Amino acid sequence: MTAAENSSTLPRIRPAFHQTTVPLDKLLNSADAGFLIHRVGQLRNEFREEGMTFSADLVDLINNAQVGYVSIFAFEELFGTQSRLHWLLHLKEPSDYRRMLDMVDHSKKWAEVSTKDRLPTKGGGNWERMFVEGSMTETIICPQHGLSHHEEDDDHPLDTFQPPARYQSRLAYEQLLHSVNAPLTVHRRLQVRYALREEARKFWFDWAGHVSEAMVGRATAFLYEEMWGQQDRLHLLIHLASPDAYHELMALQESDPELRRLMASQVVADGDGGGWHRTVLDGTMTDTLWAPLHGRRS
Repeated sequence: MTAAENSSTLPRIRPAFHQTTVPLDKLLNSADAGFLIHRVGQLRNEFREEGMTFSADLVDLINNAQVGYVSIFAFEELFGTQSRLHWLLHLKEPSDYRRMLDMVDHSKKWAEVSTKDRLPTKGGGNWERMFVEGSMTETIICPQHGLSHHEEDDDHPLDTFQPPARYQSRLAYEQLLHSVNAPLTVHRRLQVRYALREEARKFWFDWAGHVSEAMVGRATAFLYEEMWGQQDRLHLLIHLASPDAYHELMALQESDPELRRLMASQVVADGDGGGWHRTVLDGTMTDTLWAPLHGRRS
């Protein structure tokens, strides 16, 4: 059996919408949310399986209780730190997070999921023992403001905090991959220079839109800005149809004349000029690959 034939027999990675019984068209995702929260937690190795089951139970509970307001999905980090989990919460407005707080304070089902003894043969406990203390962090990211192909008017007002990322390309919504229907997601982070932040935002907006339109059905890229956190840190979510799509994305820079032109363009007009590299602080661009968690609900 050849390597190619062998790869075709590997289990397929199922998109995140399989984590819930809520219909796909009722779920918020990275393309239509106006406000996103990226939560990260490091599981202790000895409680890895129990932690994943806990996460799956929590995701299912929230999605069913918050239809139309909050959608959350869990991902495992691949080719990075072992047993590190990522959750992406999708909201329309910041105020929708209040509904989550109400659940924490008043929901009996929430209390059952979060206080149930999930470690009966390992000393007892729940999430407070499963995760490394101090490892849980949250970052707020929003679709890049000020750059969009959407023209808002009185007849078609938006109901989101920022224009959703779906308007960062000219593609129809049905053609987009996003956090809920894509098997894989690359999370790219980069710190841009304060003096060149506008040039950086415009370059990555153009880059993401071109990638999405050039790789329809294979890859969709969205640009976000971190808010209430690190100033001038940008985030890209690059949603992939398969592992091979990442290799196709890497090859696109050589095969696509328009993308080659964009990558070589002088995005900095002042002083000595310069390409996109000048806008990004060295050593700050990182890529992390996520795969949705599956099959672990208790």
